[in-house]
Parts: sequence; C-alpha cells; structure tokens
Amino acid sequence: MSLQIGKAIYDILHSNTEIVAKLQDKIFPLIVDNTTTFPFIVYKRTGITPAYTKDRFSSNDTVTVDIIVASEVYYESVEIADLVRLALEGKRGTYSNIWIEDIRIISADEDFIEDTFIQTITFNIITNGKYNS
Repeated sequence: MSLQIGKAIYDILHSNTEIVAKLQDKIFPLIVDNTTTFPFIVYKRTGITPAYTKDRFSSNDTVTVDIIVASEVYYESVEIADLVRLALEGKRGTYSNIWIEDIRIISADEDFIEDTFIQTITFNIITNGKYNS
C-alpha cells in the first residue's frame, strides 16, 4: 500500500484546519489545473525503498514524498510550508487505511519560477507497506 501514500498525505493535510483555512481544497497530487488560484499545494511520491528481510519479505517501506507549496507571495509560501511541516513531521498512525510508522523531513528547497514562489519539502515516510482495514 506504500504506492498509495498520497491518500494518507491528503488525509493529513486536508484535516489540518490551518492549512485548509489558507488553501481551502487546493491540495493536489502531481498536477494543478492552470486555472487554479494561488496559493496551493502539490504532493508527489518520488521513491520507495523496501526493507527486505532474509525471507525476501518487506517488513517496512520508506517512501519519499515531495510537498510543493506555490504562492505569489514569498512569506505566504514559507508560512504554508511551515504549516505543512508541522502537520506531517513526527506523525504516526493510520490515515486512509495506511499505517504510518514515522514521518521525517529530509530536505527543503525554495525557488522562484514564472512569478511563483516555490517551497519544496521532502519527507521520508516509514510505512508497513500494507493496507490496514
């Protein structure tokens, strides 16, 4: 189920009242419609590293996820990125039926592209790789 980590990310971010107050429902996987107004968040899975045992079974997966915050205002992009970090870092539990063991920030970057301030935060998420019902 690690391939479905986006469901858990959406669940966590969308349940955060401060993020929703700033973005409404503008939290998207991979792409954004060109009519979407600022600010918004895009999330994407960028890698999975399974932890195989000697029996060739994976006990846990480490999933790498990028969260991209886009805004026309620099300080707003940083503020939302901080909210995202607070909402995700250290989380554990079941979200959208996916068990998350831990979430850790591993990198953060910023850029300015086409009149847009971009904050990219990269997280490693440890899951059990299974669907929890």
